[in-house]
Formats: sequence, C-alpha cells, structure tokens
Amino acid sequence: MVIRFFTSETKRIIKFIVYVLSVSMWFNSNAAEKDYYKLTTVSFPDDLKLEVSGMATLPGDRMAIAIRKGEVWIADKLSTDNPVYKQFASGLHEPLGLALHKGDLFTVQRSELTRLRDTNFDGRADEYLTFAKGWGVTGNYHEYAYGPAVDGEGNLWVALNCSIGKGPNPNNLWRGWSLRVKPDGSWAPISGGLRSPSGIGINLDGDVFATDQQGNWFPTCPLVHVKLGAFHGHADALQFTSNPEATFKLNQPLPKNLTVADAAKRIPAYQLPAVWFPYRKMGMSTTDILADSTQGKFGPFSGQMFCGEFTMSFVSRVFLEKVRGEYQGACFRFRDGLDCAALRLQWGLDGSMYIGQSNRGWNSLGTKSYGLQRLQWTGKVPFEIKSMSVTRQGFRLSFTQMFDFNTAVRANSYNLKSYTYPYQSRYGGEPVDMKIHELKFVKLDESGLFIDLAVDELREGYVYELHAHGVRDHKGSKLLHPEAYYTLNRVLK
Repeated sequence: MVIRFFTSETKRIIKFIVYVLSVSMWFNSNAAEKDYYKLTTVSFPDDLKLEVSGMATLPGDRMAIAIRKGEVWIADKLSTDNPVYKQFASGLHEPLGLALHKGDLFTVQRSELTRLRDTNFDGRADEYLTFAKGWGVTGNYHEYAYGPAVDGEGNLWVALNCSIGKGPNPNNLWRGWSLRVKPDGSWAPISGGLRSPSGIGINLDGDVFATDQQGNWFPTCPLVHVKLGAFHGHADALQFTSNPEATFKLNQPLPKNLTVADAAKRIPAYQLPAVWFPYRKMGMSTTDILADSTQGKFGPFSGQMFCGEFTMSFVSRVFLEKVRGEYQGACFRFRDGLDCAALRLQWGLDGSMYIGQSNRGWNSLGTKSYGLQRLQWTGKVPFEIKSMSVTRQGFRLSFTQMFDFNTAVRANSYNLKSYTYPYQSRYGGEPVDMKIHELKFVKLDESGLFIDLAVDELREGYVYELHAHGVRDHKGSKLLHPEAYYTLNRVLK
C-alpha cells in the first residue's frame, strides 16, 4: 500500500524531518479549527491492529472496516464510547478499498475485485467470490490496486499502481490504468498514466476522480478526472497503448524539457489534473476522495469534495467547476491535527466524517501509527472562502459568512501569484515560471457573500495561489484558512 515513497537519499530524509518539525509547530497555532469541527478518536480493542485501508457505511450505527493485512471487521455502535467489533472476513491480499453494493461488500485485492457474501446471516462472510480479475500482477512491491468506487449506473471503478522500479513487462498488464467493471463483471481499461492512485471516488454528478502521488512525472500530487481516453501523465502506462483495448495511442516519444502547461498542448491525450495540490502547502501525499453528500449535516460545503492527506495527517477541501467541458477548481486546508495518516474517508449516517488511518510504518505526523477518528460539525459556521471560481476578468470568491466591505475591496487584502510545474521523469518538481499578479476590485454582492476580482493575466495550465489575509468578516474576524490554490486549465471565452 504505497502512498508516499522516500528515497534513500540522505538529504531528502533530513529535509523531510526538518519540515515535519516546523509543520508540527504550525499545527499548534491552528487550534481554532476545533471550534467548528470536533475531532474525536474512536476506541477499538488493544489487540486489534486497526490499520484502516477501506470503509463502507452499513445500515444502523455500523461501519465495515478493511485493514491492510487482509481482514474486514464490522464496527457496531460506532458513534458511542464503546463500539463493538466483529471480524467479518480474513485471508485477503492487501485490500485497499471497500464498498457496499447490492447488499454485499466489495473490495479490491491485489489480483482481483472480490465480492464478500454472508449467506447464512451469521455476521461472517462465507462466500469470497471473484467478481473481476485479469490485470497483471508480477510480485513487484508497488503493484497495489485501489477501490472499488461505485457510480450511479452500478459500475465499479478500480485504479492500479504502476510497477515502479522495473522496465517494461508484459506480465504487469494495465498497471497505471483505471478500470471500469460493469455489473456483469466484465471490465475494460478507461484511462492511463497513473502512478500510485491511492484515492478513487465519485462526485455528486457521477463523474469519477482519482488522486495520485508526487514522484516521477508528477511534480506534486494531483486530483485527476478519470474519463475515457485520458492520459494522466505517467509514462510507465504507455507500454500498453499498443494493445487493442487501449483507449488512447501515443505514436511518438514524450517530448522533453516541457512544463505541464506545454505538455497539455503538445502531447495527444494528455489531460491536466482538475486540481494540483501544491507540495507541502497542501500536503505531500494525497489519498482518499469523499464528496459531501450530507445535505448540510457537515456544514456549508455541500457538494464539494474532501481529500485525505497521508504524510501531514490532515483533511483538505476541494471546490470544482467545469469550464469549457473540463474540470478545474481550488483546494483549501480544512482540518489538521489527526492522530495519523488520513488514508480513508467515509460518512456516518449522522453526517459525521470518519477518518481511517494507517501510516504503514512510513512517516506521518501524529502520535499514532493507525486508528479511526470521527469529525463532527459543531453547528458553528467558520469564516472561510467557500469557493474560488474563474470569471472572464479574474476570479470570484464566495464566502461562508458576510464579509466586511472595507477590507474585502482593498487590493492590499490579497496577494496572488501563479506558477506551473515541470513535466519530467525526475522525481517531483518545484514551481516554475512564477509571476506576481495585480488584483483589482470589480464588484461585490450586496449581501457580502461574494466578490469579483480582476487579474492582470490568466494563464492556462497554471496554479493561482491566493492569500486573503486582510479580509475580515462583518464582526472583524479573520478567515480561518485564508489561502486558496486554483488550478486554471481553461479560461472562459
């Protein structure tokens, strides 16, 4: 279950340790989040190593929980002080996801999508049925399989890691690709170019998304729209484009010395991510995806997405919009200070968010190595940038609370810069072609909930990093999280 790899380079490790210490100090100053979203740790037996790798909400106050060492447990009375745990299944090969579908639990093992059935209703699975299989498994340590995510038509979606560390191998078929499994169990590759897609999920419109990890070909972590024929950027998947089932072809070697903005113009099928998560500022290893379907039970962000962060142990928030047929949008910090790496996210029936955690022995912030936490909205609405959307002149900012008009219209209340990233086979990549932008007030909502700002230049394929530290609400309070990072793939025509 590779989420974030650290090479053996001593300098990289030292740099990471120093950064962890500095981030820990920052977390301590960000305690105001708890006034709006209460975080509690869910208890479990001392002898249960709850390395959560998948979660599925069940009827009643229950949750099915997969753990990475091959078991599925049912937690009953989950919202109480003393949940009751019972083993449901065992002997699985590193299940990295869980879904309730057609009354049964489905999980992806390394080599197959498995349906778990309890036919005699004794609370334990007595049938382990292969629902789909056939992708390559060679024994490479990096060959993880994630999912399933279930769409509105009953299709189950799976995302496969590429086989890092080895050259082309015909036996690792479709590694680095997304797969769509139809209700009859037949499946086909849909998109390619994934590296380590730890999170796969569906938005409220029924579209499929995956997160991936910073590394070769990914300068920082992305959120990608999984759609037919898309190339997400990682070159290892290209070895299978000659297969008849491949949904795109590349007939020439990848060009060198490009930015991702250039790559989108020059490489057929290459699709820019819907969102880039700027490294360290928005995490170092993005994981699960959870769309807010709570209809207001979790606060003012209905319809938006939440994503887990492994290394820095927090939850982020994502606003998406479609511009000229392509997804793009902004990401924001949301809730820090978790016990451990946030690997899986799931809703409880009461609208609280459960955060399944496991750092698998890799580095992550926090005091524990695994566990389960619950995040509840207290009913108080924080002063936040609710959304950042593109306009023909610049950006519209909407807020969760009425802002103070004087601070909102001041140019010096904001700082805005843009940058893009290198598209390269080397590991990661720092921002390039950075520009500081001028912002001008254009108009605002009379109720004080949104404001339009004009920008001197809008560049496709760039991230626009906004700091709104000077904006106050109508009571004089600062924004809880004044930073927003908008990925601009398309300008409005």
